[in-house]
Amino acid sequence: MKTLTITGVGPGDPSLLTLAAVNAIQDSTVVSFPVSIKGGESLAEKIASKWISKDKKKLPLHFPMVDDQNILKKAWRVAGNELMKMVEKGERVVFLSQGDASLFSTGSYLSKELEKYHPECVVKLIPGVTSFSAAAATCKCPLAFQNEQLLVVPVPALPEELKVILSEAALMKRTVVLLKLGKKWTWVKPLLKQLNLLESSIFAERVGFSDELICRASNLSSESRPYFSLLLIRQSWPSTMP
Repeated sequence: MKTLTITGVGPGDPSLLTLAAVNAIQDSTVVSFPVSIKGGESLAEKIASKWISKDKKKLPLHFPMVDDQNILKKAWRVAGNELMKMVEKGERVVFLSQGDASLFSTGSYLSKELEKYHPECVVKLIPGVTSFSAAAATCKCPLAFQNEQLLVVPVPALPEELKVILSEAALMKRTVVLLKLGKKWTWVKPLLKQLNLLESSIFAERVGFSDELICRASNLSSESRPYFSLLLIRQSWPSTMP
């Protein structure tokens, strides 16, 4: 049976890899991972490097960070074909995906690519720790209590859209996780200040890496932030608490 494993490797801290992920890597003969620039560094590979022994074959796959649908589809097709070449040779292949393999993940696109064009291959997905759950644990900010709701969403394109999200969240007692903050922080911070939400918002950047930054959003300037940054916004707490 032709099989391939796609595993999440967590947000950055190698100790957050699951035992299932470590086992999959150690059992593999080929370790594949995404790179945004050909010949560039892979964050997923770096996170899992402790368990990638020298006898493993490495297969970097290029996934350009662009919006052009044709370029993206071509990249997925090439990646799927390259992985299948290894599988058909009898290699035990594992593909590393940063964070969780099912959440805003390159691994999800690969899984669907293989499902569509290589249905004879059985794909196994191994979940991973998300950046926002790791950040919440570090700052001791519970994501949800009892009947509370949790919304995980990329920062929208326009301030008006974010206002609607935050207004509805306040009414529904919904904690909001805003991902892919990056350059949009330049207008998100003023909006949070306008809504009196800066003090109740937690900013996190490069979670799990040596230069990790987790702090109150009010402590940051409104300058642009790196792509791997996020916000945790809790507008209320349950009436019954310890």
